[in-house]
Amino acid sequence: MPKKKSPPETSATKPTSKRPIEQYDHKSKTRINNPPVGLVNTATEPPVTSKKTYAYDPHLDPQLVWAGKKEHTSFEIPTVSLHVHERIDPRTIIEAVRKRNGVPLKPAQGYLFESKEENPPLREAVDFYRHSHGWTNRLIAGDSLLVMNSLLEKEGMAGQVQMVYIDPPYGIRYGSNFQPFVNRRDVKDGKDEDLTQEPEMVRAFRDTWELGIHSYLTYLRDRLLLARDLLHESGSCFVQISDENLHYVRDLMDELFGRKNFVSMIAFKKTSGFTSTVIANTYDYLIWYAKDIEHAKTRPMFQKKEPTEQVGIFYDHLELADGSRRRINSNEIETLKFPPGSKLFQGSVLYSDGQTEKGSYEIEIENQKFRAPANTHWKTNEAGMVRLIAARRVFVKGNTPRYVRYFDDFPFYPIINSWDDTSFGGFVGDQKRVYVVQTYTKVIERCMLMTTDPGDVVLDPTCGSGSTAVVAEQWGRRWITCDTSRVATTLAKQRLMSATFDYYKLAHPNEGVGSGFEYKKVPHVTLKSIANNEPPGEETLYDQPLIDNSRARISGPFTVEAVPAPNVKSIDDLGPPASNPAPPPTVVIPNPAASFADGGEGSAFSSSFPSATQPQPADASIARSGPTLRQSDWRDELLKSGLRGKGGQMINFSRVEPLGGTRWLHADAETKGAKPERVVISFGPDYAPLVTTQVEMAWEEARTLHPKPEILVFAAFQFDPEAAKDIDDLTKEKTGMTFLTAQMNADLLTDDLKKKRSSNQSFWLVGRPDVEIRRAKPADTAASSLPSGVSSRTNVRDPLSSLPSGPLYIAEVRGFDYYNTRTGTIESGDTKKIAMWLLDTDYDGRSLYPRQVFFPLADEDEGWAKLARNLKAEIDPDLIESYRGTISLPFALGDHKRVAVKVIDDRGIESLKVLQL
Repeated sequence: MPKKKSPPETSATKPTSKRPIEQYDHKSKTRINNPPVGLVNTATEPPVTSKKTYAYDPHLDPQLVWAGKKEHTSFEIPTVSLHVHERIDPRTIIEAVRKRNGVPLKPAQGYLFESKEENPPLREAVDFYRHSHGWTNRLIAGDSLLVMNSLLEKEGMAGQVQMVYIDPPYGIRYGSNFQPFVNRRDVKDGKDEDLTQEPEMVRAFRDTWELGIHSYLTYLRDRLLLARDLLHESGSCFVQISDENLHYVRDLMDELFGRKNFVSMIAFKKTSGFTSTVIANTYDYLIWYAKDIEHAKTRPMFQKKEPTEQVGIFYDHLELADGSRRRINSNEIETLKFPPGSKLFQGSVLYSDGQTEKGSYEIEIENQKFRAPANTHWKTNEAGMVRLIAARRVFVKGNTPRYVRYFDDFPFYPIINSWDDTSFGGFVGDQKRVYVVQTYTKVIERCMLMTTDPGDVVLDPTCGSGSTAVVAEQWGRRWITCDTSRVATTLAKQRLMSATFDYYKLAHPNEGVGSGFEYKKVPHVTLKSIANNEPPGEETLYDQPLIDNSRARISGPFTVEAVPAPNVKSIDDLGPPASNPAPPPTVVIPNPAASFADGGEGSAFSSSFPSATQPQPADASIARSGPTLRQSDWRDELLKSGLRGKGGQMINFSRVEPLGGTRWLHADAETKGAKPERVVISFGPDYAPLVTTQVEMAWEEARTLHPKPEILVFAAFQFDPEAAKDIDDLTKEKTGMTFLTAQMNADLLTDDLKKKRSSNQSFWLVGRPDVEIRRAKPADTAASSLPSGVSSRTNVRDPLSSLPSGPLYIAEVRGFDYYNTRTGTIESGDTKKIAMWLLDTDYDGRSLYPRQVFFPLADEDEGWAKLARNLKAEIDPDLIESYRGTISLPFALGDHKRVAVKVIDDRGIESLKVLQL
């Protein structure tokens, strides 16, 4: 009888290998509701006035002494808020490209940032730091001193961090301390075109190393002091360093943590070797201190014994299948081939130092009698020794009884402070190197597993490409990391959003990841267990949790935050510095914390050296370059060069003069031409973004001027994206003035660093991203192009948010807008330099919550492409390919009827565009 054919498989009957895509949550943990940037203004958060003073004990002995240390016994840090700019939940982004076939649209717990708790009513949302909500991890753009001080003073996090991992610059070379582009990590020291254009990094090079190694020690001591205050009493601090300054840093940490709290100095292998005229250097170092070594949390770590490393050196005997024993021969050592049924073993010492009455008995083995050597005793009592001998665990080697330790008694050995398995070439773990000084993930992982448990907080003030954050995500730790460089934070976001991990089984799933993991345990047969007739003990392998292969895991939710720019002040508000009795007006950072570019994984550290006994100049950034950085020179330059628009168009000025009586407006100008117009200029800070407060206050001052200016120009080296959005929103129809943003050429900061100016143009007009929102056409909403769960035949709600039914839309980024000085209209540029753009389809005006994220410059083996390979059964490869372009997937509008698009270029410069539909 012919076999009956089975019916064809359909999507309903076809077996599926798709796994749910999950995240670890820290539901039992909370964090303070620091302010969303969209709710920050002078009414909700007044300008910073409070400062925290930190002091050192000058009487510690012994001490390392360097120039300036005696004068720097205390320092002040402004206590600022950390503003939430973005709320990133990778699962909401990936859900748009999920394959469905019956898999529920949303996991049962929903999305964190859609909960009422995370997005409370306005009356509660503006009550900053008064309420707590569920924990989300934190990526913070800003100076590490300001960040750590805010965590201590604003959020009360003293004693809550379990591990601090610091990867500062190894030395003071500029070229090895930063990365200028998102998509290029090659940096040549002293090469002008590779000089960073980030103002913070310029200050880093100019100011932080003013006194060379003396400045280096000052900045590191300041940061280690705050890091120590954040540590829990059981916490640990690791500093990664090379041998160049290893001895200095060790002495410095002795002062801060106390010599008794030194744990270890670990040497780990890096690349194959650094060429030297004398000897190759293949190791870097970790200096490990505990907050309090008597309470330090530590977890044993083991490495698997490899026969190639053990046979013939430690394990030099064989027990054959018939029970006989002999030494292994040279052929067996070379080939690692042994007779069937044989067991490797070594003869371990059977006695310990010190003579005791119970351990001085006589034993008989192989018709020979033995006593423990003088001033020693047997390691077990007489009954225990009888058991060892009966178990054939004692044999005579030479003229001495030895304990038989089989290779398989415990096929692991404790990790020591020399790590030879950490080197890499162009890869870090399974990740291609994306950052110029990217940290070795295995090194961070080992430190984290030795000193923390799942749910503990890990802090890295040197974020870089986000290696510590990625490792913390992998192992279920909570994390906070910060960096001054926009390039670094952009790379970190990309790595975190596109990372995938094994799903480790939770010890108590209902309690979340804080309950710990289920770990692999291995028996450990010991002399004691045999002698006492006990079952073997067990060792927990903390680096081998049990894996649930039925689930896929991605990064959990995290917020992208930023330190606000310091207040803009007139020189009249401060009084003239002693060294210059009559300086022109300037933008001043009170007690500035000068950033530096990190030579390790990150570039978040920063430094300031205000003396406790001497007055400081109004702007410490002029310490070397003098008045060339003053606004008088900026005004002269603006008069000479004008404002450059697109295609060589220009706004030229007949005059640019100081503007008295104002704090936020710094120059008064008049355009050339048949119909001159009055222009007022507000300069941003030297080394920080121009922020929304300055926009608000400058506009307030401009409205009081007579005659009223036609144009208000905000000129800055860097713009906070929310500030740029506000400038864009203040149209001439609303204000009676034209508001323009002018990018200042970083050459104005780097004249004393570069051999020559790269351009004669110092100011050019920029605008917001050129974004089009259009109704999706039938071709756009074909089944293969729709976001998951959206039908091309019916209008259903967007699976990514609780939205009403309605038409679908497409967002397209066409480039950046430029002001056409001839026509007074906005024209767009191209998209070639867009590193990342984020789409929030229901912008709440508080902070960005992107539902779709795009990496147009990502390599084919990085970003979403790598994630697509790891989740190929769960996501649609055609849809995720769209995440490498500039056209969004179709989406429905949310309740707010607002769409926000943030564009980040290859230097990490951000622009935000909000469209009300």
